Amino acid sequence: MNAVTMIDPTLISVCAELPRPNFSTDELLAAGRDHLSDGLVAMLRGIGVEKRHSVLVNYPDVLFRNAEPKADIATTDLAVAAARKCLAKGEVAPDSIGLVLGVTSAPGRLLPSLVCDVIARMPEISRTVANLSIEYMGCSAMAKVVETARWYLSCFPDKRVLVCFTEAITPLSPVLPDFYSHFSEIRAEDRQSTVDAMHGFLFADAAVAMVFGAEGAGPSFGQVANLTNELPEDTELGTVPDGGSDIPVVHGRRLYTLSSEVTPRGAFYARETVRALLDDPSCALTVPGDASVLLMHTGSMRILDSLCAQFGVPADSGIVSSSYNVLRDYGNTLGCSVPLMVAEPVRRDPGQGIVVAFGLSFSCGAFTMTVPEGGWTP
Repeated sequence: MNAVTMIDPTLISVCAELPRPNFSTDELLAAGRDHLSDGLVAMLRGIGVEKRHSVLVNYPDVLFRNAEPKADIATTDLAVAAARKCLAKGEVAPDSIGLVLGVTSAPGRLLPSLVCDVIARMPEISRTVANLSIEYMGCSAMAKVVETARWYLSCFPDKRVLVCFTEAITPLSPVLPDFYSHFSEIRAEDRQSTVDAMHGFLFADAAVAMVFGAEGAGPSFGQVANLTNELPEDTELGTVPDGGSDIPVVHGRRLYTLSSEVTPRGAFYARETVRALLDDPSCALTVPGDASVLLMHTGSMRILDSLCAQFGVPADSGIVSSSYNVLRDYGNTLGCSVPLMVAEPVRRDPGQGIVVAFGLSFSCGAFTMTVPEGGWTP
């Protein structure tokens, strides 16, 4: 049996689709001013998010007044819109698509899966196309996509891979009817109330579609260095414990927990996977600062600043600007955050960059993004 030659997936096309409703941090703070302490307001202003998009037209009222949610667009429709724009932009024939990936941790519904719903609404895609759900991998999803695309294209280099990243998190945000304070102003056992308040300001909604092929004019993505649950207890750094078979009955919106150890452990995972990546013979870089671009998941301003310090890269360096820009303009969109960086409409200079996708579960993947001679603009 002949060995398969592994192919680095090449990005043929990428498009973002954002819900029309968007809300600034100032708007949300004004809507919830009677619910938030001065210390918490200062913290929420400092997480690095100035604006976020929501599938809900009345998100502030849902958040602070428990209003009935009014959707401007369904989650799957957002994904389909991104997919169609992506195919048209890249002039990709639908019949060249051999694999469709649906990527989400906040689907419109649990069943059918996002990928099946997308295919159902896109008759231009073959009914016999291979498909796979990459769900509930949180912010590390981009690394899983790169690996899956590599495996598929190495076997079927004449085909294309369509990926639909979609997250609709704002409808899941806990309602905030009470008064909420900064972590330093409350007892440790009341920490969850502040996490609930932060959830409404940090997370947001988006969709990004990508098409990968065995070759093309866009950047190629290299082998992924993975690290998952280095310590077994890292699975508990952040959880959504209810809604599964262990806790099937959900009273109100789902619970989202977040440990104070997320920032230091997230930094550890990013550091270790980047170290492993730099040790790989396929990586031409010696230190992260040598990268032509450094795309890091937008957990929060604090996490980005910590990563820049660990990697020896100034926070105001141009190679990390996309990470801060996406956090500022879109918030934390889980699995869509790194794809939004890739889709940012800026010219990328030729050279080898680094992408770091990490998040709860706890999993991290780091890989190279090589922009060909002549540069590339999404």
